[in-house]
Amino acid sequence: MFTEWTALANLVCGQPQNGMSEIDDILIRLGDTITKFTNQILLFNYSEEKDRINIPFYARSIMEAACTALVARIDPFRILITYKVQSSSEYDITKRSNAAIQWAGDIIASNKPKTNLWNPENKLVDYDRALFSNYNGELFWKPAFLKTIDYIETQQNTSDWLNEFITMDENEFFERTKTDISKLYSSFSKGVHYEFLVNVDSIFDAATMQSLVNRMFQIFAEIAMVSHFNNLMSGSMEHILCINNFMQFEEMINGV
Repeated sequence: MFTEWTALANLVCGQPQNGMSEIDDILIRLGDTITKFTNQILLFNYSEEKDRINIPFYARSIMEAACTALVARIDPFRILITYKVQSSSEYDITKRSNAAIQWAGDIIASNKPKTNLWNPENKLVDYDRALFSNYNGELFWKPAFLKTIDYIETQQNTSDWLNEFITMDENEFFERTKTDISKLYSSFSKGVHYEFLVNVDSIFDAATMQSLVNRMFQIFAEIAMVSHFNNLMSGSMEHILCINNFMQFEEMINGV
C-alpha cells in the first residue's frame, strides 16, 4: 500500500515500523489522503474558475493531513489520544471534540514563546509540544536540518529546491517554515470559508493560486525531508531514499 503513495506522502509518513499497529494504520490513512488530494490538485486547470474554487480545500486538506502525520511520528501519544476518542462508542460527530487535533496548539504554538526556553522556573505546561513550537524547533527541527545539510553536501544530487534549501541556516529554516505554513494555512482557509465579500476571483487568480500551491508543496517536501534526519522521529527512511523522494516530488511538481 505504501508503494502507491506519491513521493510527498512517502516523505511525510515515512516507513511503517510495527506491522499494522494503530500508528501505522493512522499513517496509512493520512498517506492515502495526501496522495489523493495531491494527485487531484495536479489535475486542476488553474485558468478554470471552477477548479480554482476547489483548490483551497484540497490544499488545506494536504496541509492538515501532512502535519498530523508528522505529529504522529514525533508524538504518537497525542495522536493516539484522538484516535481512541474517535473510536469510542460514545464519540458523537455532531459535537466538538476536546481531543481533536487543533491547528493552533498542536501544529502552531498557541502560546507566546518564553524568552528563556529552559528557565528552571518554567512550569511543565509552559513547554509547548506543538509541532512547530520553539521547543520542538530547538530539540528536533534545527538539529535535523543541520544533519540534512551535512548529508546533502556529501552527495552529488542537485536540484533547484535543494540548491535553495542549502542556502539557509537552521534558524532561517525554522522561522521561515513557521511563518510560511501559517500564511499558507490562512490563505487557503479564506478560500474554504468564503469569507471574502469582494470578488474572490480577483484575489485567488490563477497566478496567485499556482504560487501558493507550489510554495506549499515545496515547504512540505523540505519539512518532510528534514524529518528523516533525527532519531526522535519514527519511521525514518534511509537518507539516500529520502533525498531521492524529495527530488522525485520536485520533478513531479515542476513538470506539471
